Amino acid sequence: MHVFKSKVDNWVLVCLLLSISACLMGASVALMVGGTFNYVFAAIILILGAGFPVWLYASTRYIVTDDDLKIISGPFSWNISIQSIVSVQETHSASASPALSFDRLEIIYGEDKAIIVSPLDKTRFIQKLGKEKLIVGRKNTRTKAADKDSRNNAKKNKASRKNSPT
Repeated sequence: MHVFKSKVDNWVLVCLLLSISACLMGASVALMVGGTFNYVFAAIILILGAGFPVWLYASTRYIVTDDDLKIISGPFSWNISIQSIVSVQETHSASASPALSFDRLEIIYGEDKAIIVSPLDKTRFIQKLGKEKLIVGRKNTRTKAADKDSRNNAKKNKASRKNSPT
């Protein structure tokens, strides 16, 4: 069994701190006003508004066993059979997922199912899944150079059309 923590972007930490600060301010106002309702309201604000994000931050991890990938993020969890994984590809998608970074991997599994994760050590994570052959990564150097050449040619063609009399 191998446990991989989620990579955490700085913006997630900033959002977490802002969320906790806002909840503390809201709860303190409710407590200053007083009354049973406001005490209950302050407790709910603290539990949901501050506790839930901290729980997600502290618990998001990916566990790879011989047969399964278990993803845990707060109260949410997924169990995916490693045999059902069809592809693993790098993504920067901002869709909701158990990933605390935009440096992500999209795992396609089963029949058209997908989940996005952000393990701290992506290379080792993929190796432990045994899916190195399924990785669809960034473009290689040759492809990047070809793309750059085609962009430059397009710019030259556009410039020559612009400068030539019609």
